[in-house]
Amino acid sequence: MPPVSPSPGATTYKISTGIILSRPPLLTKTATPFEKAFYLYQKRLNERLVLPFTRYFYHKKDQPADLEWKAKVKERNGVAARDIGGYRAYGEEGWNDEVLIGGQEEKVAEWEDIAGKLVEEGMGEDLEKVKLESRAGETDKRSLARKMDETVYLVVKGKEKSVDREGKEVQVDAWEFPRGDMVGNEVLHTAAQRILAQTAGENMNTWIVGHIPIGSLTIKPSKKFGREAEKVFYMKGRIMAGQANLKGNAFGKEDFMWLTRKEIEELVTKRFWSQVGGMLGGR
Repeated sequence: MPPVSPSPGATTYKISTGIILSRPPLLTKTATPFEKAFYLYQKRLNERLVLPFTRYFYHKKDQPADLEWKAKVKERNGVAARDIGGYRAYGEEGWNDEVLIGGQEEKVAEWEDIAGKLVEEGMGEDLEKVKLESRAGETDKRSLARKMDETVYLVVKGKEKSVDREGKEVQVDAWEFPRGDMVGNEVLHTAAQRILAQTAGENMNTWIVGHIPIGSLTIKPSKKFGREAEKVFYMKGRIMAGQANLKGNAFGKEDFMWLTRKEIEELVTKRFWSQVGGMLGGR
């Protein structure tokens, strides 16, 4: 009878907590070309269905308001609306209310163009022109005022052990969400609050969304690197004001960035992304 080999024991995992801190979008999502064409068509269709603007009901003839109206309507090809590209619903070409692909009218309903004209008209000709900020916001990846039409997440940079091509042990940069060990009788959401404060400082107005984790990360043990098995349960957090500050943090983190979902996917390892990608929103 062959000898019976004992089955390996179950792996014991250390429980730790992490936090996925996010800033939600501040602006509505940029419309796709199809959406822009659809909204423009609806506006032109509305012009065909409503009665023409009764000018003399609102402006007396040859008065300043009437003269201003004439000057502005002349710039818009005789129509009141500025976001329909000079389309005349009651003209000979009233039936032709669709925009051609590649035509000059494709950008007539762009928000930046309309808002810029409103600002210029409101300030007058004698004052300095105001330049509108881009929807993308700042280019600094440490700023919260970037990618304003998308959600950005806080990621921090630390060090972890790895092996180079020659088989030597080296220290490499590792970007991840803030995480740490639980202390005493802490529960997940209180541990997440403490870990966030110890990592990114107290100068942030944040709150934890619920008491249930939104996902987990499994870290396999490694005798070579002295790494024990670990399961990280991530809590969801929101930031309303403030900024991260890693000076004197308790986890040895060196840098931080506020990144979108796509930017995080390009930055972290495939193994890490395969476990945390589903926790991040589509926008």
